[in-house]
Amino acid sequence: MKKSAFLVLSFFCFFGGFAQSPQYVGHRGSYLGVENTYAAFVNGAQKYPYIECDIRVTADSAIVISHDLTTNRVGGNLEVAKAALAQLKAENYVQKRYGVTYVGRISTLEEYLAVCDTFSVTPVIELKWSTGINNDDCSLIPLLVKKLEKCSFRNRCVILTSMKKCLEYIQDNYPDIKLQFLGGEKWKNSIDWILSHKIDVDLIHTAVTADDVKMLHDAGLKVNTWTVDDPARAEELTSMGVDMITTNKL
Repeated sequence: MKKSAFLVLSFFCFFGGFAQSPQYVGHRGSYLGVENTYAAFVNGAQKYPYIECDIRVTADSAIVISHDLTTNRVGGNLEVAKAALAQLKAENYVQKRYGVTYVGRISTLEEYLAVCDTFSVTPVIELKWSTGINNDDCSLIPLLVKKLEKCSFRNRCVILTSMKKCLEYIQDNYPDIKLQFLGGEKWKNSIDWILSHKIDVDLIHTAVTADDVKMLHDAGLKVNTWTVDDPARAEELTSMGVDMITTNKL
């Protein structure tokens, strides 16, 4: 490359002439499989450098992957917090996604982490309100961290949640763990908290502007956005300079 061309390229890169490509996060694994189950994780892990899941705690203190309070939406009939792991494992799930019907069973945290390890992807773990993992009671967060340590993922994961007390607890007790604050349409009501705690964010994409991204980047924070399945919107977010895009199928 000629020196003049190199200088032009360097100028554009330095002053933002080319948007840096964001890293993609497979939402609940991917759309190829029942959400948050083994097949969805394996398929997502073959496409994305990060795969996301949602965790809850069972009646016998197992940590399982489930977005909802109950398993009804994916074909079960149990309340996760009131069921034992064996009961949940006995259920068969069925979910139709983008015209294809998939079957599967609930996964444990360990099974999800094993997929992440096999495919060398980074786990993104969303904390759902559970016994011992909520704003009023963080007593089971050490159990979660022990499981991450046992699978060698304590320093190779991202934990996200909208529950600020849980994020504060982890930041105070495990400052080496990467965190993201999960924000919805009214996330800007939490700007002061975000900036004071210096915690990265995962924001609903419809409430994110280029000015927001710049403000957060100027504060040294990374920006993830959810859940983006429209290629045109992904291009817009890329031009804004977001660091990560969470998607089902892009």
